[in-house]
Amino acid sequence: MWRRRREATAAGPSAALYSVYHGLYSKAVVSSAVALAEVGHFREAVQYVQRVAKALYEAAREVFERVKVAAQRLVELFVEAVTRVLAWADEHKAYHFLMAAVAAGVVALAAALNLWGLVELEKLAYAASLTPFLAGRTKTGGKAAERFRSLAEWYERWKDENVINEIINAPLNKERPFLKLAKSPNLPKPLAELRRALKDVKDEVERDAAVVAALVLYKTLVKNAEAYREWAELYKWARGLVERHEFTVSAGDIKRLREAQRRLEEAAEQVRRELNKVLTLYKSHSRELYEKLRPHLEVDFGLADELAEARRVELSRYSNANMGTKAYAALLSVAKDGIYGHTAMLLMAEGALADVVLLTPRSAYEKADRVANARGETVDPSRSPKGAVDWEDRAASVLLRFLIGYGEADLKFRLVEKGGRKGFQMFRTFGGIEAPVGELWIGEVAYFKVSEEELRRRVEEAMRMAPDLSGMDKAPQYVAWRATDVTTSGRQIVGTTVHSWQLRWYVSLLGGPKSFRGSASVTKEGIKFLITARWPREREGQILRESRWLESLLGRRVESWRELVDAIDWTWVMEKVGKLVDEIKLWIGPERMGDAEREWWVRRMLGELALLAHFAEARKVKNDKQKKEGAERLAEVRRGMDDDEWRAERAVRLAKAVEALSGGRITGNHAERLAELIILYAERREERAKERIDKLAGGLAGVSREEVWGVVDFVLSDMNCLVRDCARDAVVRKFVEPALELVMLDKALRGEFSREKALFIFGEIYATAVAGDGTVGLDMVMLTVGGELGGGAALLRLATLHLLNQLLPDELKFNARVYVNRDRYYYIAAYGEDAVRFMHLLAVSAPSAGGGYLSDKFEEFMEAARVEVRLGDMWLTEKGRVAADLTLSEAGIDVKYNVYLSDKIELEFQSTDRSRVELAARLLKLAGVGAEVKKVGGRDVWYIKAATDMLAAGREELRNVLAKVVREAIARGWVDAGKAEGWLEELRRGRVPKEGWPKYEMRLSGSGALVVRFGSTNPNSIKQEAQRFREMGLVEGVHFSMKIPEGGKRGYVRILREGLAYAAWLSVYGSEDQRKLAAEFIEYILQRAWEAGKEVYEKVKEIIEEGMSRGSLTLKGFEKRVEVGGREHVVKVIDWSAEFDVGRGGRKLLRIKITAEVGGVKSDYEITFGRYGRRNAAVGFAMARADVPGGREADAERFSALIKALTGREPGVYRIKDGRIKIECYEGHLEGFRRYAELADAIEKWLKGTNHSSTL
Repeated sequence: MWRRRREATAAGPSAALYSVYHGLYSKAVVSSAVALAEVGHFREAVQYVQRVAKALYEAAREVFERVKVAAQRLVELFVEAVTRVLAWADEHKAYHFLMAAVAAGVVALAAALNLWGLVELEKLAYAASLTPFLAGRTKTGGKAAERFRSLAEWYERWKDENVINEIINAPLNKERPFLKLAKSPNLPKPLAELRRALKDVKDEVERDAAVVAALVLYKTLVKNAEAYREWAELYKWARGLVERHEFTVSAGDIKRLREAQRRLEEAAEQVRRELNKVLTLYKSHSRELYEKLRPHLEVDFGLADELAEARRVELSRYSNANMGTKAYAALLSVAKDGIYGHTAMLLMAEGALADVVLLTPRSAYEKADRVANARGETVDPSRSPKGAVDWEDRAASVLLRFLIGYGEADLKFRLVEKGGRKGFQMFRTFGGIEAPVGELWIGEVAYFKVSEEELRRRVEEAMRMAPDLSGMDKAPQYVAWRATDVTTSGRQIVGTTVHSWQLRWYVSLLGGPKSFRGSASVTKEGIKFLITARWPREREGQILRESRWLESLLGRRVESWRELVDAIDWTWVMEKVGKLVDEIKLWIGPERMGDAEREWWVRRMLGELALLAHFAEARKVKNDKQKKEGAERLAEVRRGMDDDEWRAERAVRLAKAVEALSGGRITGNHAERLAELIILYAERREERAKERIDKLAGGLAGVSREEVWGVVDFVLSDMNCLVRDCARDAVVRKFVEPALELVMLDKALRGEFSREKALFIFGEIYATAVAGDGTVGLDMVMLTVGGELGGGAALLRLATLHLLNQLLPDELKFNARVYVNRDRYYYIAAYGEDAVRFMHLLAVSAPSAGGGYLSDKFEEFMEAARVEVRLGDMWLTEKGRVAADLTLSEAGIDVKYNVYLSDKIELEFQSTDRSRVELAARLLKLAGVGAEVKKVGGRDVWYIKAATDMLAAGREELRNVLAKVVREAIARGWVDAGKAEGWLEELRRGRVPKEGWPKYEMRLSGSGALVVRFGSTNPNSIKQEAQRFREMGLVEGVHFSMKIPEGGKRGYVRILREGLAYAAWLSVYGSEDQRKLAAEFIEYILQRAWEAGKEVYEKVKEIIEEGMSRGSLTLKGFEKRVEVGGREHVVKVIDWSAEFDVGRGGRKLLRIKITAEVGGVKSDYEITFGRYGRRNAAVGFAMARADVPGGREADAERFSALIKALTGREPGVYRIKDGRIKIECYEGHLEGFRRYAELADAIEKWLKGTNHSSTL
């Protein structure tokens, strides 16, 4: 809606303004302006309105000034009145008049667009009172499910991808995107609306940016329509569950739900990636256009994330968000169930993409609110128009978010009511045994009361699965955690987390917690179990005391955290950053930030760092005094920290801070006096102190009262540490880690510390910090710094990144930027190619144990890594073995391995430095060879070893160098040529001789999905693997996917989950040749999974067992008891069939018919499967019958019992508007039916025949 500027007036003046608004518009004035516009004299009409408004203002100036109405505001009100009248007669002329007002500078473009949206909606609202609103759309209602379904349906109809590429690529043909849009015929509704909204906008850069942002949004919605449709079905499923008094949710249901949620989040990421691609494209063809559009399209990730989660009352804070940020935030908020997402959903379903990218978030909400009101709804679909919460809708939404966050498990829920509240008791189920998890209460705010048993289970699981870090220097990782998520309280270390991997990491560093407590919250991302664990402070001292790294940096051993803080030369840190500030200041703020604004931020951040340095040094003096006076004075000296002496010391330091914050304009006695008054005011909050500050401000020459109070307010609100101890642990902990990095990198640049070791340790520390307070994406690495003096900490981190760049090779140097939000949160981010270059270092240095990363976030680094392989010397050992040096390197970090040739090829690395062995394992893994870190007996020696079969499956670069070693050994006569030729053949083909398969990458993704993939730069290798799968009976697109490598880049062949399951089935039920090939493959995959770790092996075994179970059961004589709807049913199968059919549009259908007795009632049941949506998902439908005992409700319950008995899962059951009841099954149910020999063949044939298109 039109965002009106609200003046700071009381109710009386507001009422007066209303009277002026309605009483001073004469019919003659409006009619005259309308008459001019109707004959096409738009400019003259605008000029006439200006003259009349100004004359009216002068005639009644006293009245207008009293109600605080400016002359310009009166002109805007006249323009609004004329536009409204014109719009009812001729909408086109009204729009031209409004744009003429924009061109004349009478109204701002944003205000004009907001007004136009208001006019359109008022016309729609009027039409709604006469006729049904948007005929044919009434079914889309106010419920979340219907909104998602509506969005999917519209964008499937509006699909036209050709026009997208033509318009976006226009600059390649020296055309502007908007001009290309304006000339394009037959545009789909969203683009036609966009063209109309921008037609008369004069700023061509803003028009082009709006076109690009809206097109990217349009393209993303078209591509992901099926994801939104799927979420609609899941919402309906959840809505059906919460209406019951008791229901169960299986691990498979939760898995399907989490996959659907990931697809919604991926849609948002597609917006950001597409915008980056467009900017990169423009940059390569027109630097000028790129520079103009980037400020409008470059996504501010931190701002977008906050906007996606903002509450309605907070939307006005994000008026400065650019178009790209709003487009990204819109879909991100849809995935997070945020109010901005609900707003965008309503507008996007109307085709109003222009409103999403052009309007401020608050104005967009107001427009969406009018759309919803015209339908009798609200923007938030869980509320009624009167503001009340629809409990079932709210419960469905909460349940979905809860299940996403909880994880894959079999759960049972029971409805409970207490004290007017409603919720569910929740249990985990294990073979009929129920273990209490907690209580989920749903109202205005949803919350979860977690049980003691559940908390204890999670902590014990973390202790059991914590990786072993023995033999490693833990201090680098520990100081990074102290800068982010680990704090102290008295004599205890306190670690808080919502992630299981993070709790395991804490336990690895600190051992089992002395105590723990926890809670759970239901957020828009799902349920979050917040566990707070506590350890004795002595364990921190042990980590610091045993650290050789700290001793090498500081020149002495430190015994405690306070000693570590005092050991750092904070004055040197401040001076070093000060010398670097001119080189790093261009990294502060977005590139479009002006020089003056950037300089202001530099001064502020440098001032905050100066404060920390001043107070840390002052605290250090106190500690020195404390040591000199002896332990018996400890209590007295600590009490003295608040006496007059310490107060005076703080005032001196605070005076220096005042000078820094005022840019040197408040100095000397004035700065000292102001510092004393700030402390006095902070301590007592007396009005007298405030008056004295005001009096001092009035006496300062050349400095206004506003500037003085700006310093005071800033100190009291954002830097309260200025009047306390700025070096207390809560503040200084953010600075210790980057200060140590600065010392280390500076020493490395001066040759006083190993450059390679500095790179490795920096990467280890920074990756740990990112694990705590950061985000990693395919082309993004971001670290968040906040809290008191956060700007100083962010500046210090920028300085370390600058020094890091000086150590990195030229091809890996990168740029980072600091984005500031709310003046308190600093996002240090690298995007695009910069992020990829940074990831090269992080991939090889991120903390690991046993060869596996300690955080799920680090998996994203893998794709960026490119390991270089070099051959060194070759020689014969004393025992006659051929030996060679082989070096793997990445990001300037090298590891030299030993290669031996005897009866096989062996690669080894051994060291007493556990961290070095972990590094060797990581580099080898990045080269395609997984090797586990092992310990030599009871000694403090660790090693990795890989033999021929493992090495032959490595990346081509590694195999080529190993082959060179073998050929050189043959040439020198050091090995038997026949044996060596066998090795060369294995290396050339990249095969493991026992199984005959190349080395497939085996891992779990961050989301827990299984990844089975073989990569190579050799096209023939990829084609050969694909052919082998075809011979086995697997089908491309159904069971595996492939990408042929081009231009020296790596291609791949990837086994899909269905492919692995089907291969397992073929190993038992296929033809003789198929059984042989499939059995070899399954045996090999199980071996590789075992090598990859327990979690991977368990996942692989689950899929293989599922595949082998297909056709293993029989319907003949089937009988089973199941519970549905709180009642037990006995299911007996009598007859069955599976038939193919053709539906509307040629869609191939599979009809499964079963005659069964359920609960003593015999009936025929039929469910029809088809392929639907963009993902070609298999979905089955059936309708409950009314002509059976008990009617539709009873039939639906018996049908559900039958499906649950046969497949292990209940179907979705929904009542539709005409009173009928629909039953829906999904791919998981179809998988369950495939276990029966009587149905397996028909299902397999139907799946193959319908995979690529629903109309084959």
